[in-house]
Amino acid sequence: MILNPDHAAIAGRGVASRSGRGGALISILVCSVMIMQEAHPAERARTIGDLPNKEVEVRADPPGDVLTLQAIEQYRRFLALEGQNEQLRAEAMRRLGDLQLELQVEEDDLPEDAALDELSGVPLDEAVQLYEGLLATHPRHERNDTVLYQLARAHEIQGRAELALPVLDRLVVQHPRSPWYVESQFRRGEMLFSASRHDDAERAYEAVIAAGTTTGFFDQALYKLGWSLFRQRRDEPAVATFLRLLDRLLVDVDGWRLRSHEQLGRAQLELAEDAMRAVATTYLEMDGAESLDAALQLRGDPLYAHLLYESLGELYLEKERFQDAARAFDAFPKRRAQADPSPALQERSIDAYQRGGFTSLVIVAKRSFVERYALGMPFWQQRRVEDAAEVADQLRRHSLDLAQYYHARAQADGNAADFTAAAHWYRQLLEFFPQDEQAPQTHYLLAEVLLESGQPEPAAREYERTAYDYPPHERSAQAGYAALVAYQRHTVALPESERAFWHLQGIDSALRFAIAFPNHPQAAQVQVKAAENLFALNDFERVMRVSRQILARQPPVERGYQRIASTLLAHALFDRQQFVQAEAAYAEVRRLLPEDDPSRADIEQRLAAAIYKQGESNRDTGNATRAVNDFLRIAALAPGSEILATAQFDAAAILLQSRQWERAAQVLEDLQRVYPDHELAGEVTRSLAVAYLEAGRSSAAASQFEQVAALEQQTLDVRRAALWQAAQLYGTSGEDAQAARVLADYVRHFPQPLDDAMEARQTLATLAGQRNDMAQLARWRESIITADLQAGPQRTARSRFLAAKAVIAQAGPEAARFSGIRLRAPLQQSLTAKQTAMKRALDRYTLAIDYGVAEVTTEATHGMAELYRGLAVDLMGSERPAELDALALEEYEVLLEEQAFPFEEQAIELHQANAARSTKGIWDDWVARSFQALAKLMPARYAKAEISEDFVPTLR
Repeated sequence: MILNPDHAAIAGRGVASRSGRGGALISILVCSVMIMQEAHPAERARTIGDLPNKEVEVRADPPGDVLTLQAIEQYRRFLALEGQNEQLRAEAMRRLGDLQLELQVEEDDLPEDAALDELSGVPLDEAVQLYEGLLATHPRHERNDTVLYQLARAHEIQGRAELALPVLDRLVVQHPRSPWYVESQFRRGEMLFSASRHDDAERAYEAVIAAGTTTGFFDQALYKLGWSLFRQRRDEPAVATFLRLLDRLLVDVDGWRLRSHEQLGRAQLELAEDAMRAVATTYLEMDGAESLDAALQLRGDPLYAHLLYESLGELYLEKERFQDAARAFDAFPKRRAQADPSPALQERSIDAYQRGGFTSLVIVAKRSFVERYALGMPFWQQRRVEDAAEVADQLRRHSLDLAQYYHARAQADGNAADFTAAAHWYRQLLEFFPQDEQAPQTHYLLAEVLLESGQPEPAAREYERTAYDYPPHERSAQAGYAALVAYQRHTVALPESERAFWHLQGIDSALRFAIAFPNHPQAAQVQVKAAENLFALNDFERVMRVSRQILARQPPVERGYQRIASTLLAHALFDRQQFVQAEAAYAEVRRLLPEDDPSRADIEQRLAAAIYKQGESNRDTGNATRAVNDFLRIAALAPGSEILATAQFDAAAILLQSRQWERAAQVLEDLQRVYPDHELAGEVTRSLAVAYLEAGRSSAAASQFEQVAALEQQTLDVRRAALWQAAQLYGTSGEDAQAARVLADYVRHFPQPLDDAMEARQTLATLAGQRNDMAQLARWRESIITADLQAGPQRTARSRFLAAKAVIAQAGPEAARFSGIRLRAPLQQSLTAKQTAMKRALDRYTLAIDYGVAEVTTEATHGMAELYRGLAVDLMGSERPAELDALALEEYEVLLEEQAFPFEEQAIELHQANAARSTKGIWDDWVARSFQALAKLMPARYAKAEISEDFVPTLR
């Protein structure tokens, strides 16, 4: 469209109509002056100094009824005159041409009563001739730019663009500062573009653009410049130009947001759409979205970048290039997933694949959508679900599609990867939309996928969540029971060492199922099985609770389930030490069992145990009477129980403790009679022995202890103690022969511990002495000495003491034999015998001293001293030879004294050594005797007054 010059209308309507040639001339002159003044807007600014030369100008407002036809007629008359001012004539020619051109353009504005026949001889060519004549006759006319502009316009109206273009070329070259310059360049560009002279058109449009954004031609010039470059295959500058145009059209003045459709006019919208299509066409012919990506990465994304990708995608769709369209739609989200338009573009990418029938690519695209717009991804960092509800809905749909797609594939081919993918997308869907009304169904499908793929453990978890984490739904019970199946599969598949935990998890799930779905056909069976499993795990508290729940079910469970629940309850009560209730529960189980049921015997044993435990409890709390009754009533309630003997024995033990000896003996005698081979037989015998003993029946008690000692199943300590006790009891009852017999057995069978065996020997020696059995006395004394000597490291102070006493006892007879030998003449013969006896006695005393027992040492030292003293005395009192004369007898006496003196000195020395022990705190009868002997042997020293009985206590 060609725009009219602003002052053309003024010229056509600004002159008043007057009759006559003079009036026309005056009007034209006035109008011409005004026109000439308006035509020089570039003159310098006027100053006060210019006022004297300023002609007064009168401008009359043009009356509204002046018509273009009248103005044309008046200009014609003016030009017909001769001798006019050339400047005015040139201006008149220009105005006449303008009016004729305006008339052609605005025929619709003529009044209805206008005389059109007046112009019938004035074709548009007249205006062209006027403009060309003006240009030829006045080449330097100051308004020639306007003339050129109008001339080109006239040619263009006549459809002769080839004539208009040179005129416009002349205008822009000769008048670069003309107000018509920009429009002329634009018109040139249009003509050149139409003539396919795109390079020349490019320069023309660039000139328009260079003039600035306020010319009114800027946007159109940008648009056509882009196309000019496009037609020259100059893609990059063409795209840059289109983008520059789109920046102006689409981006708000603040540069931060796009204009809405309401802010753009229809023309602007069409221009923008066409520009984007041009850009899309450019990249369509290159590498599509990849080329667009590269260009925008260099330039930087404009705010409307998504529209460019969308335009490219739509162009591909028109050409039914669906994959390319999908890639184009997806390119922007791939680069800027967080942008608002990205989800919609990716949705279009999915749609393009669907339209093309590319199922596998649809799945890939859906997966890409979900991965990009999953809740928690950057897209949602500044948005709530409510802010992008449509995106959330798309996310939900695509997640479900992906899950169902992979689930179906997995069911068809059993591929593990497909199962994994299906589970992943089901989980994603549940994570994103946990409150969705389809969440329970989705959860169930997730569990199904896991179970079908051989993952029973996570499947069980998801079944449970499906069953219990949602309000009741149609899959609740089904999911709860499926969880039990999954737990069972998982537990069976595990190694034995790893089953315990999951087994317990399965039990918990079963109990939960039975409570949550009591009317399910399998509820009772599941609950009973769970109770059995809990019992196997020794979780008795829960066993009791669950068993009672089973027994309380209404309607009641079948008899078999009742029996199982009652049995488990009884066992659990027993374990929890609730024995009274356990007894009642076992009695109930026995009632429920058929008479010929093989398990009755076991239940009877359990019943007896429950009663027995009550007896134990009463015994431990001090209620002896009730405890005895409990133990003894087992015989009536469970006569075949294995624990009966133990219970009766425990009853007897309590009776013993409570000193009811005769009743205890009666119970024990029954036990010994009924259960002679029972493992408690030894204890029964011992206890019976105690009962007899405490009842004053020592001999009977001793007999029982002998029986205990004979029991091989008893420990050596028990047998040894029993035999010893038997000996003691025989002794206290005056049955010394029986006591000696038992003690001899004791020494033979139990030489260890040494001290006990030594005491037995000592007792045997004492008994032999009491009955004057010297041979047995000597035998047991020698046994004592030998046992101590052979004890080695086990030798004790007691064994040494007894051995020392035995040795010193053996020295007595030797000393007596020494003393019994009288020295007779001839002296040498009897003296030899006496010395031999003395040596034997001295050896025994020396051996006794070696034991290091103080009381034995003092006795031995005293005995040795007395041996020496006795020998000295016996020498001096020996029989004298009869044949000696007085002198020989005197010499014999002296000789005897010389022989006796050393023995007396030895005696004194030994008594002194014994007496010296008193200074070390050792004082006994033998030390005192040594002092007495010394008082006789050395009276001057030891027979002093201060040595009196009063001195003895000071030595102690």
